[in-house]
Amino acid sequence: MALQMMLLGLMIVAALAEPEPKAEPAADPQYHPKYEPKYPQPSYPKPSYKPSYPAYPEYKPSYDYSYKKDSYYCDPRAPPRCANSSATFCLSDYEYPSREIQYAIEYDSLVLKKYADVPVQSADNLVDGVSSLEEDKFDYSHYNGKTFDQSNWIGGAGYICPSDVIYARPKRALNVEGEWRVIVQDVAYYTQTQRVETCLFAGASCRTLAPCHRSSCVQKYVYHRMLSFDPCNAQRGLFIDIYKLPSACSCRIPA
Repeated sequence: MALQMMLLGLMIVAALAEPEPKAEPAADPQYHPKYEPKYPQPSYPKPSYKPSYPAYPEYKPSYDYSYKKDSYYCDPRAPPRCANSSATFCLSDYEYPSREIQYAIEYDSLVLKKYADVPVQSADNLVDGVSSLEEDKFDYSHYNGKTFDQSNWIGGAGYICPSDVIYARPKRALNVEGEWRVIVQDVAYYTQTQRVETCLFAGASCRTLAPCHRSSCVQKYVYHRMLSFDPCNAQRGLFIDIYKLPSACSCRIPA
């Protein structure tokens, strides 16, 4: 009897704890799917997030290489028109690509870190004991380079080995790899000045020395680093290249 009473109590508790089911909302008598209003859905353009970067200007040479198209087109090892058969640099160049170099300067944010020059140079700051006025007056017109000629003993002041000295701003030059490059020169305010001294009679006897010394004039060179441009590959922009230029004419006496 007690067990039956306990089961009855548990059943009553379970019935009280069960939640009542929620009544569903009554249907709207005015609503019918057939008469549901349809509104046009607006269409919006899809946003485009493609970034745009300034493109390097297309390289279009202002000079014509057609005269060499049969054998090569823009061969960096072929000498340009401004150079003769033995020259390693040009001081003037009517084919100089000024516009292309101007573009390269404008698009190179590091150009000022690559560039350096001392634009005003002369014997006053590069030759001890000789002024620029004295150097300009050196006259070697009487010297012909012959060992036993009397021209060895005449003439005025000058270097013992006659030489031609210029403070040059080359437009093109042959680099140490044997390829011709354009030198950044006279574009905007950029210049690159080099002292170039070339023997007038390389291998000849030194001036004012007796023949018994068996002296000879030898050409010396130095390597220069200059801001350059490759006309055959404009996409390289501006870069530093290395060139060997004449620097001095010295007298050598053998042992």
